[in-house]
Amino acid sequence: MDGRDLGRVRTARGVTLVELMLVLGLFAIVMVAIVGVWQKVQETYFVGSDVADVQQNIRTAMDFMVRDLRSTGRDVTLCAFSYTSPSGSADCDGTKVAACRNAPPPDTNKDLGALGYTANGCQGIFAIPVATATATTLLIRADRNDNGTIAGTANASAGDPGDENVLYAYELAASGHCPSGVPACITRDDGTGPVAMVAVNIAGLQFTYYPRPGYGPCAGSPAPDPCPPFTSLATQRDADNVGRIHVSVTALVTLSGAAVSRTLETDVLLRNR
Repeated sequence: MDGRDLGRVRTARGVTLVELMLVLGLFAIVMVAIVGVWQKVQETYFVGSDVADVQQNIRTAMDFMVRDLRSTGRDVTLCAFSYTSPSGSADCDGTKVAACRNAPPPDTNKDLGALGYTANGCQGIFAIPVATATATTLLIRADRNDNGTIAGTANASAGDPGDENVLYAYELAASGHCPSGVPACITRDDGTGPVAMVAVNIAGLQFTYYPRPGYGPCAGSPAPDPCPPFTSLATQRDADNVGRIHVSVTALVTLSGAAVSRTLETDVLLRNR
């Protein structure tokens, strides 16, 4: 080793404690930032997954409703819709009215005057009973097995499936029909009792009823023509002339301490009008 090498060895220095602390401090800052970003990414992933699960729950409920709504009025014992007059119009013609009047009890000579009709017409087994057609409830009927009778009515046959007569409703936990810990839910009752359709908190359910084209005038003073959409129906005549139903479902879920709502909407045309 010559003198130049010895000089280099003598002038080489190690890392001081201050320098080491500075490096460790910078490393810690970088790691904290990386961990924070990772946590946010994880949180976003799980929130997105939970929201997707909530939306899938709503879609499941809406698929059931859409299926039932599309069958509404299918061969509902002679007349499903439009009991406008005994002379006949739309679905309820004079021949059908006469058949209704000659039907055995309890369907003989129904007085429809209180339901918005001007004369006696067909029987009271309606595709959409007006009393249930509200913003948050809806009873829909369809003769699914084509035997001329409807499950759950006075003239029902033993083989009629419960799906012929289905009530959808928005219910609170106090009803006892929602899953444990769920404040509100949508139930479906096919004659065996209300059953919750989803296991998430349903913050809102709304049915909006649109009259078929050309229907009018409707309830009001003065009566509008054409009719506006309804969130509740005034008469059975209005219910019999619904052509489209808009369904809106809103779910509410708490994620990371924050309330998140998701709303799904759909329009269903009543094919059997």
